[in-house]
Amino acid sequence: MNQETLGYPLENGYIDHWLLAGPEIIPVDELRRFGHPPDKLQMAKAHFQPNLGIDGDPVEYGDCRIGDTQEKWRYVRTRPDHLVDLSAFHPLPRYLRAWAYVEIESPLEQEAGAVLFSDGPADVWIQNRHIHRREKFQGRIPDRVRFPIRLKEGANRVMVRFETAADRETAFGMALQLVDFQTKQGAEGRVVLIPTCAPSAKYRLKMEELFETCHIRQDVYARMEEIAVHFPEGPAVTTPFNIRMQTKGGSIFAEARRDGRKTEPRQPLGFPYQSPEGSYQLRFMPPPVEFYEQNVRISRWREFYAATNVFSPLPYGSYPDRRLECLQDAAGRKNNLFGEIAKMEGGWWKDVAVQTVEKAIEEVNARSAGSERLLCGLLGMRCRYAENDRFPAEVRAPLAACTLGFRYGDDEPGADIMNFRGESGSILFHTCEILAGQLHPDEVFTGSGKNGRWHREQGERLASEWMKKRAGGGFREWDSPAAFEEMVLGLSTLTSLAENPEILEMASLVLDKLCFTLAVNSFQGVFGSTHARASAADIRTGYRQPTSGITRLLWGMGIFNDHILGAVGLACSTYELPPILAAIAADRADEIWSKEQHSEGEGTAATVNKVTYKSPDGMLASAQDWNPGEPGSREHIWQATLSPMATVFTTHPGCASESDGRRPDAWSGNAVLPRVAQWKDMLIAIYQFPDDDRMGFTHAYFPVHAMDAYEIRDGWAFGKAGDGYIALAAARGMEFQTSGDNACRELRSSGSPNIWLCQMGRAALDGSFTEFQEKVFRLPVQFDGAQVEITGLRGDHLSFGWQFPLLVNGREEPLSGFRHYDNLYCTCDMGAPEMEIRHGRDALRLHFEEDPGKEQGGT
Repeated sequence: MNQETLGYPLENGYIDHWLLAGPEIIPVDELRRFGHPPDKLQMAKAHFQPNLGIDGDPVEYGDCRIGDTQEKWRYVRTRPDHLVDLSAFHPLPRYLRAWAYVEIESPLEQEAGAVLFSDGPADVWIQNRHIHRREKFQGRIPDRVRFPIRLKEGANRVMVRFETAADRETAFGMALQLVDFQTKQGAEGRVVLIPTCAPSAKYRLKMEELFETCHIRQDVYARMEEIAVHFPEGPAVTTPFNIRMQTKGGSIFAEARRDGRKTEPRQPLGFPYQSPEGSYQLRFMPPPVEFYEQNVRISRWREFYAATNVFSPLPYGSYPDRRLECLQDAAGRKNNLFGEIAKMEGGWWKDVAVQTVEKAIEEVNARSAGSERLLCGLLGMRCRYAENDRFPAEVRAPLAACTLGFRYGDDEPGADIMNFRGESGSILFHTCEILAGQLHPDEVFTGSGKNGRWHREQGERLASEWMKKRAGGGFREWDSPAAFEEMVLGLSTLTSLAENPEILEMASLVLDKLCFTLAVNSFQGVFGSTHARASAADIRTGYRQPTSGITRLLWGMGIFNDHILGAVGLACSTYELPPILAAIAADRADEIWSKEQHSEGEGTAATVNKVTYKSPDGMLASAQDWNPGEPGSREHIWQATLSPMATVFTTHPGCASESDGRRPDAWSGNAVLPRVAQWKDMLIAIYQFPDDDRMGFTHAYFPVHAMDAYEIRDGWAFGKAGDGYIALAAARGMEFQTSGDNACRELRSSGSPNIWLCQMGRAALDGSFTEFQEKVFRLPVQFDGAQVEITGLRGDHLSFGWQFPLLVNGREEPLSGFRHYDNLYCTCDMGAPEMEIRHGRDALRLHFEEDPGKEQGGT
């Protein structure tokens, strides 16, 4: 086998090119032996191997053996965060190991330093000699440790084995940086060496560089939007290569063959409506002869989502019609328990896939992460349809056994990675326990040794406590789309199936309150609020939000997507949305200025004071002064919404990936939380982070493909969607990204401290888009380190700083201590025993006392 060597430069001392093997995935049996909760360090010690644990000469496409498994070394080019990143979601406990190999070309024998970044334990070998072990687990951001290394003249073999204990969202990555490393002038481009078995290293390198230039300009393509790849003029249009549109499982739906004669810098691949809805990859690869026969297997992937349904920005239809539409859409989604439930509710029994129900039961029996969602669906299904003669007989006994064998609380014996303490998950566990107790009142449950009557009573007590907290203090996971979807499933199930009338009524009241919160903080069907927990998919478009199907069902605004458990839960329930809430969701008042506070208790870190400003042409929302300077996770601090596709926000990224295992990631959350203040249609976000921050920048999501027009000039970025406008500026300037993973939708600003400004506008107040820009250019703005003064378009003078209050026209505007709700529709204090919601001549009163009741009527 011929072997050549590819050469690459260091990037600010970082090694960005590696050979990778693994991960080795080791099931963790008897999790309880590591404590409760499991001690990850003890798990690492139990799985420690003093030797490398891998056999085979590291070379691209070369064989290696890990235990009894044979696989290939594969090449990895890191993202701008320099991480070899294998982060992912693991529903069951696992121990993971991976190996990264590279050769360092040193022009002389020298002493240098190495900085190792890792999320868990890691070992380093140079020239097959073990030189360092780090035995520590890190939190959200990879930890760093520096140690000395001695390099010989010539090529130095470097192997890093990195490990982690997988538990739900699992960060699993590694980076290595060389410091005080001496290079030879003219040889900087060949410090990092990668051995390869490619028949032509020159051709292999050409393909790699070519594929890096190919990009897409959208994260989501709507039904009639053409999916297209873009590349710059030059080699990309004159070199033969292939582009495949495929699923992550490898199913190919489209392929384009570039023969080297095409001159267009754009390659269409069809439309979303031509393929099933879902996530896709565009795979860039050499032509088949070079790829398969000559073994030049270099590839690059870009990911996107294809939406086949049509988004509704305005209310339409009747609830019965939308309910049928919801059930039909869900029934068409394969391998989803709630799709099968939709078939049963719709009476389409011949189409029920029993194996999907059986798989859900197996997952619950394994107590995998998310089991509470599945069990809630299964128990609701059993309560509603088990008496039907067409209910699958083969699942009756397994479902009963599954119900009796489940672990309903943290105090029951057993070891698993189910999360009993999450706000949204808790109500699902309590709902499951209530239904299980109702179904099996006299039978003994395996985990607790108690009968079903006892479990029902406990579930009702815990559910009542949970609902009273939300009635009085709101939601700890404020406005989180994923959390709200889970809460909707649990509460809607109780509104229909709880036999205790007090539980049923309280569930309906809290669900009313949740829907009111959704309505106030949504624009054209987009839940564009600040969120306590979000994912990158939730915030970059309204098309993929977990609440979008819920709002489409309830008031006709949104889209049915792959998040179906909340919408199906509602469609199967007897819950009736008060018409006043649908009217509030559709309200197009000239100005709605809303303040809210949500808290589990006075002074707790979870307390949030949030504001939302809404006009007929846009919405701006933020969490005011929320824990600035603290490490972030998945909190989405502010967002501007102009349309279902045009959402704008800024973050300080924690890494460059969007893996489910990373918190924060490239778009959701912040490595260091900003200090934010908003006054109606103007917002100020101040960022401060350490000088040695690995990313070193803040950025704005600015999707120009979703805008009718945009301009980026003279320090400002302007966008227009419909009759709504937005203007962004950064104190340190910004650069529009035209290549890479976020091409044509990212504005990047380096350095700290930094201040981002957002000014919303509308044609009704600001004239044409050109006139809006000219008005913004004339705004008096003065930046001073971490302070800013600006007079906005409405004439209000704002002053704000990292350590200074928000002054509006010289008077301090409080950023905390808000009432529970304070807006056009409702004003009430935290802990109030009731809420009165008004719209026009209608009123809805929600009473949260011991004997709850609900009345609605004209006033």
